Amino acid sequence: MSFGQFVSGQNRERLINLKGYWKFSIGDDMDWSKPDYNDRNWESIKVPSSWEDQGYNGYDGYAWYRKHFSVSSSYSGKDFRLNLGQIDDVDQVFFNGHLIGSSGIFPPNYSSAYYEWRSYYLSEKFVNFNGDNVIAVRVYDSQQLGGITRGDIGLFEGDNSLKVDLDLTG
Repeated sequence: MSFGQFVSGQNRERLINLKGYWKFSIGDDMDWSKPDYNDRNWESIKVPSSWEDQGYNGYDGYAWYRKHFSVSSSYSGKDFRLNLGQIDDVDQVFFNGHLIGSSGIFPPNYSSAYYEWRSYYLSEKFVNFNGDNVIAVRVYDSQQLGGITRGDIGLFEGDNSLKVDLDLTG
């Protein structure tokens, strides 16, 4: 089960490259989704890459990623796509504390979505233009490689043709 996903439109303009180092912690605490959570003491690992390739060999379970970045006000008036590539196995994605998408089903009714490409719609109303923005990704891995493993990670221009009469985001 997933929501907020979008498969086509792979040729969109990348606005912000989000590949590189993200904050990372094993464990599970929903407070970690909050934009003002202090993650300064978390480890940094490279995205995209499995966490097993970065010192967490054999770890299966819950972990969180967090990324801070700025969005220029020149992008105001746009909607966005947040591309996170492939995540092994299950994810929930929060942008400035707002749940914007998920793929798979967390335990106890676990269902993997490791093969799905994550691309979530992001309304501009959640973006802090010229200020701090925080992506928090909750991940569950059941076996083998885990984490944000591959793909073109970034913030892309959205598809304004998908505007709807009633906005149900958030």
